[in-house]
Amino acid sequence: MNAPKKRLGTTKTRTRTAPPPDNAPALTRYAKATARGCLFAVALSVVLSAVTAAIAYATADPDALLVPLALCVPALSSLIGGLATYRACRTSPLLCGALNALALMLAYFMLSYLLPDELRGQWPSGLRWVLRGGMLAFSMLGAVMGAYAPKKRVKRRRHR
Repeated sequence: MNAPKKRLGTTKTRTRTAPPPDNAPALTRYAKATARGCLFAVALSVVLSAVTAAIAYATADPDALLVPLALCVPALSSLIGGLATYRACRTSPLLCGALNALALMLAYFMLSYLLPDELRGQWPSGLRWVLRGGMLAFSMLGAVMGAYAPKKRVKRRRHR
């Protein structure tokens, strides 16, 4: 069954073995994938915040772009975080997206208490719930995009 096979175009042989099975419990697998996706999304949101701040301050009136760019940062970071979470777990894209969104909301909630009260921003209560729902939707969309993205094809070299 694991007999050595000759690779095309070479004189060497190698054994073909199956990858080791993933025997980790589902809860552990989901927790690791969620942690990776959330950390990636938080790091991405820091980078996106710096980029959007630079874009806003490069214009003549930065206040006009402040709110739209500030709303794009959590949307993009949750979208890409959902994709990263699904790619790390490879099962159930909607569950991966929902777990990532919940972890991101918790991370943003905890990080918001590091800011002083005057810098926190006083959004109306209804808008806060819409923003949270948007993060959930974008995270789930990112996970579904990761599930249905075309797989990489391995190019085979032509032998002469």
